[in-house]
Amino acid sequence: MKRKDIWKELDLPPPPKKAAKATASPRSKLDQGRQETAQQALRLNCTKTIQLALSTLPSSDKPQPVDAEDDEHEDTTSTAEAIERELYSHHQSIAGQEYRTAARTLVASLKRNVELRQRVLKGAVSPKQLVSMDSRELATQQQREEYTRLQERETRRVTLAGHGSSATSEYQCERCRGRSCDYLDSGRRDIGKCETWGSKDCQGASRLVICLGCGHRWEVDDV
Repeated sequence: MKRKDIWKELDLPPPPKKAAKATASPRSKLDQGRQETAQQALRLNCTKTIQLALSTLPSSDKPQPVDAEDDEHEDTTSTAEAIERELYSHHQSIAGQEYRTAARTLVASLKRNVELRQRVLKGAVSPKQLVSMDSRELATQQQREEYTRLQERETRRVTLAGHGSSATSEYQCERCRGRSCDYLDSGRRDIGKCETWGSKDCQGASRLVICLGCGHRWEVDDV
């Protein structure tokens, strides 16, 4: 039997329906809990890895006394925790892919860069400054010099290309023994010949050779 609509019979509007309560399903709560647990584990592992990087000693260093090792362990642990907190905050409190990539870069830099590691442990570089450093600032002195050398080499290549230079392997650099060179040909007045023969139009061919490896340059006459 069909139920009558009493509100329709009374010619009255029906009362508003109660809004359904938004409740999270048990499954979504479980997934959220697992995600938070995974992030906490990731952050803890990151802190331990940073602490190990800060504790890296040069191979020539001798083992320290037990008390000194304990003090250093406490220092590196607290510093590692501070670095991880700043790293987490720097990436909007999300332990995602960018956070993991930055952590790996930071750990690798601390392991190989003794000078940077010491500055961090002595407080000369704060955790906030450390996590804001770019790859050039994290690099060792040797890496920075190599980067500068490559930049200068590229600048020379572009400059020489703009002046019509040519690449060659005909010459060997006496400084680095490399054969990757560029050269520029130009007319050059041979003063000795002109004085001997009394001519003002005597010209000798001169070639400027530039080593692309180390930047050494030299002239080759009468080419």
